[in-house]
Amino acid sequence: MVQFVPLKLNVDTSDANNVRRNFPIQGNRLPFVYVIRADNKKIYGASGGLPGDQLPAMMREALRQAGRILTPAQEKVLSEATVVANTALEAGDLYRASTSLQTSIKSGLLGTNAGFSESSIQATKLLADLSQRGTEDLKSAQLMLDSEETQIQSLFTLLLGQRIYYFDMVLQNEYRKAAKIIDSDAEFTSLMKQAREIEKAVLIQYARGGETKAVHALTRLALLSDTNSTRQFILGKLRQIEGSNFELPDFNPYVIRKWTDDSGSFSINAKVLSVSATMVILENENDEQISVPIIRLGKSERELLKLIQP
Repeated sequence: MVQFVPLKLNVDTSDANNVRRNFPIQGNRLPFVYVIRADNKKIYGASGGLPGDQLPAMMREALRQAGRILTPAQEKVLSEATVVANTALEAGDLYRASTSLQTSIKSGLLGTNAGFSESSIQATKLLADLSQRGTEDLKSAQLMLDSEETQIQSLFTLLLGQRIYYFDMVLQNEYRKAAKIIDSDAEFTSLMKQAREIEKAVLIQYARGGETKAVHALTRLALLSDTNSTRQFILGKLRQIEGSNFELPDFNPYVIRKWTDDSGSFSINAKVLSVSATMVILENENDEQISVPIIRLGKSERELLKLIQP
């Protein structure tokens, strides 16, 4: 009984007339018995009493059709999570939209036995919309493999999709199968490695205080990328974090430039081969490799190298 909210209506009032009009039943014998679900659907309606054990049987069946009934606290939690998820979805952040509801799904507030409260319905619809979007994105990703300009976007979509659609196992498995097929193709080995690095960098932003670290990781990958298509794709991810006016630093480590120290006593024209926390390996015009302690370089040079340090 505690799962029901009993309402008594005077049959001679307009409220009772509204109920009979909105939820018509056969017969005019009192009492009129209704069970109305939270989404305003009539689960049961009849005139006359229910003899014997028919009333408890009817109530058990009504509860079965009612789905998960939330406490006020659970309703509040789900409502707040749905607001966050909707905001993320409108901004095109499918990962945040999905993971915002992860706790509610794990605790059983959503899923196959979801309820019919306003928050439950909104959250369930949002997940359905996400699944629809995921199905469309999967088809697009498979088509994008045909063009070198969009292959990195395709692989990134297939990787991140496996995380986004955890709540839809059928769709998640479709993403996994598509990625596995590509993973087994040697042609895509290098590109898949890059896509995984980009995915890892993108995910950093979702940790507390992670946006700055994500920007550094993505900027580093963009500057070190060997194709313009990959660089532009990463730039798009950076603009999602930093805003549409964000631009990459004017630095190409693979182009020969002049490296100096602050005193001017050291100077070399070279490009970067690799960089660690303390050393940079440069290569000059004669293909000679020189290991230089980063601390030996000038301040502006050190700032450039920070952009591509791990």
